Amino acid sequence: MSEQREVQTCATLALRNKEIEELTSLLSNQEQTKVELEFAKKDLQLERVEKAEAARRLTETEGKLESSETARATVESLVEPLKNDMLWIRHHGIINVANSILNSIDLDQPVANLMVTARNDGYTQGYAECTQNVNDALRVDWDNSRSATCRVDTGAAHAAAKAEYNNLRLPVMDLVTTALQSDDFVAQLKDILPDEADASDDEDLE
Repeated sequence: MSEQREVQTCATLALRNKEIEELTSLLSNQEQTKVELEFAKKDLQLERVEKAEAARRLTETEGKLESSETARATVESLVEPLKNDMLWIRHHGIINVANSILNSIDLDQPVANLMVTARNDGYTQGYAECTQNVNDALRVDWDNSRSATCRVDTGAAHAAAKAEYNNLRLPVMDLVTTALQSDDFVAQLKDILPDEADASDDEDLE
């Protein structure tokens, strides 16, 4: 009888030991699972942080790109008018300034005076040289009292005409000088100077 109880007790103890081992194994697995879960949470959190950082950088890059495109559009909008102004100056502005000077009525009289006095002074000097040659060759005093330049200081007249020409101030040049000192000088030059090319085109159309 006692032997039967002992066997039963041993069997019960063995069963309890097995249950304890299973419980211990289960607890160990739970601890391992808990550790793995904590690592998974940390990895997920890190992934979220990296994703948020990537999104922030993407947004920042897109903002910089948009700002760059805006700046580029702004520069192009500023450069295009400048290019057009430079083309106008190259193809029209310089020519129009030259034509306005050459066609200025304020230039006609000084140029005419300069040409006439230069011709008269040249005639006087030539006549004087010719008279001197005749006097030396014929040994006579040639009478030049009937000469148109007799007792006329053509040299002084020519010098005065030259000084008048050198000191000449054309109104159109004053306007051009004033226009060049302004920020919108091209627009002002277009108002001051007639566009010869456009005028020619208009005449052709008529």
